Amino acid sequence: MDEFFRDVNLDIFRKWVYLQIINHDDFIFEEEHYTYKIYYKNKVAYFVMWPQGIIEETIKQGNETIFYLHYQFYNFYFAKDLFCRMINKIVEDKEKNEINVLLCCTSGFTTSFFADKMNNYCQLNQKPYHLQATAIYHLDDIYQKYQLILIAPQLRYKIAELTQKYKPVVIQSIESIVFATYDCQALLEQIEIFYQGE
Repeated sequence: MDEFFRDVNLDIFRKWVYLQIINHDDFIFEEEHYTYKIYYKNKVAYFVMWPQGIIEETIKQGNETIFYLHYQFYNFYFAKDLFCRMINKIVEDKEKNEINVLLCCTSGFTTSFFADKMNNYCQLNQKPYHLQATAIYHLDDIYQKYQLILIAPQLRYKIAELTQKYKPVVIQSIESIVFATYDCQALLEQIEIFYQGE
């Protein structure tokens, strides 16, 4: 693209982005040199337009970067599409989309490790599940928050007792081989079979 036309298009795009941000009622907006900072709930987006036509888009939630793109500005429509993707991500209400599943073992230690692996696996595969872990002696305090509780194989003997105690929550056991090998795909399949039947 000719440098003159690139600069003109960049200027038009910058003004278009500005109008999108200031016309969004839920955004708090700051402008700093090349950067538009957009605050939404507990997230902040940084939209940076460098003079040489490089654009960076970043969204942070706390200290975690949950979205990052950088690209060379070639045309308005391409850049507009990528900007809209950033806006869709910042307004995405993850809590509403997530399905919480609880893992439970004797102490909560092993299931905590498995839950962390599963959360990474679900995120990579764009699955809506969020797994948490607990020790069996904490179940009374938190079971109401879940539709599905998956217990470690060593607690399988308690399924009937826990099912009776925590109705209507469904209690299932994790297969020994799945639990021992931290088989994320197999556990995900178990979770999906349950929710497909709901």
